Amino acid sequence: MKNLLKQKINKKQSCIGTWITVPSVEIVDIISSSDIDFIIIDNEHSPISIEKAQLMTMAAHKNNTSVILRVSSVNKSEIQKATEINVDGIQIPNVNSLTDIGMIIKYSLYPPEGEKGLSPFTSSAKYASYDIEKFIPDYNKELLLIPQLEGVNVLKNIDKILESKRPDIYFIGMYDLSISIGVPGKFDDPRFIKTFKAMADKVLDSGFVLGSIASNNKELEFLINNGVSYITYSADCSIILKSYSGIASHFNRIKDK
Repeated sequence: MKNLLKQKINKKQSCIGTWITVPSVEIVDIISSSDIDFIIIDNEHSPISIEKAQLMTMAAHKNNTSVILRVSSVNKSEIQKATEINVDGIQIPNVNSLTDIGMIIKYSLYPPEGEKGLSPFTSSAKYASYDIEKFIPDYNKELLLIPQLEGVNVLKNIDKILESKRPDIYFIGMYDLSISIGVPGKFDDPRFIKTFKAMADKVLDSGFVLGSIASNNKELEFLINNGVSYITYSADCSIILKSYSGIASHFNRIKDK
């Protein structure tokens, strides 16, 4: 049960992914047929069910694309279900303390590292076909844990948060960070850039992989230039809308010429 995305991250490779917000297995199949490294299924802001997420995971894995699932909070039931549909990792929003990190580990991993309950009759355990004694340590080793740092107040606790070495990637949520400092969506504002860089430097100096989101090529270059190597580019819905809007706009310009 090798985790392709974790292998790339451990080799210090930069990886590109996108958010999945539309509950469509077909869209995941199309996106994962590209050269994209991973998708993030969003269970925080989208209507995607856990049943649909499992089918999406199967479709992506068929195309050798890794799958991260973002839960809505540090919630035991959500994390338990998310980690049993064979995703490659979980992403957890609004992490504000070392206590939050401890709860994520507790809910996500099997003993002795955590306290996750075991059922072998899941997609992750290949429906009881794995040797359980081998499955548990392999699972604990391979699962990516990705806490999100999203508000300016996180800077007060970030040194303490980064004391835990089990998370693999720390993801800076640019939208919520910009809102927290009073410049919503203004990623070129000097106040945002200063805060982002302060947070990014803390993560990188502690030896962690840094993640964040870009919605255009300018933001993509900003992230790469600031050490971000786990990058999500926009979301399925936005990319589809902009693509077809561009086609319609061009058509309307030339149709009457």
